[in-house]
This record gives sequence, structure tokens and C-alpha cells, in this order.
Amino acid sequence: MSNHKKNDVTIECEPAPPRLEVEAETIVQWDDQGMFMEAHSYDNFVERSEGGVRGIRPDGVTISMIDGDITIENLIPKSVGIRDISEIESLAVRTVDQTRIYRMDFFDGGDIEVAHSQDGQVKGFTGRNFNQTLNQNNEAIVSRGHSTNHQAH
Repeated sequence: MSNHKKNDVTIECEPAPPRLEVEAETIVQWDDQGMFMEAHSYDNFVERSEGGVRGIRPDGVTISMIDGDITIENLIPKSVGIRDISEIESLAVRTVDQTRIYRMDFFDGGDIEVAHSQDGQVKGFTGRNFNQTLNQNNEAIVSRGHSTNHQAH
């Protein structure tokens, strides 16, 4: 600890902790070797995980980027659109407890299911082997995926 005295005021300084924090609306933490640990910004949280990073939005949506694969969980978009309708092999619609569920199967594998309430709000969105683009208005545009081992929710 170092002490500095100026005009009858004593200022005591502790050595900096092993992690660095930068605060404002954002906090970023690094470990002793300067490697990213986690960040908090505008109610979003990002953390280092095995093989990549994971981000959690305030609405609970989790985006994981692990070993080059991206997984989105707990996403309830405002709407879901199809980029190219010619990629759809089949469409089935069923109603369960006043919820309409649309299931679309893509040619060459993959599928999505979108659940809508009676007033047209998206209540659920899951799928397997598909690509998606999410715009700033939380609207998802989906297309056929390219492999059978990716999953998004």
C-alpha cells in the first residue's frame, strides 16, 4: 500500500487486483494472464466457456459460440419467415390447447416448429438443422441448414 499526503488529506492506494475492470454501463473482467473472463453490458452477460463464449440477453435468450458452432436457446422471435419456400418439403398445422403449431420440414433434412397464440403472437420456436437470421426487430428468417448436427431453439 502506498500513502500520499497533500493538503492534510491522506490518500491510500492498494495494488490493483489481478483482474481489470472497466466500469460505466459496461464491466469487463480479465484473468491474471489478460484472458477474457466475462462482461456485463446493458443487462447482457457474456462469459468464457469451454471452447468459446456464451452470451445471455436480458430476455433470457442464450447464444453460445463453441468451437465454431452457434446455438441459440430460449429465443421467442416476434415473427418467423421463410427465406426460400422452395426449400420446404412439407408443412403441417395442428392445434393444441388453442395454440396453433406450424411444422415445416426442409428438403435434405432439418425442420422448424413455430407455435402461435390465438392473437398471432409467437409462443415457441424450435428446430433442427436450419440457418436463421435475426434482425434488430427480433424477426427470424430461416432457411435449410447444411448439416445434421446443428440445433437451435
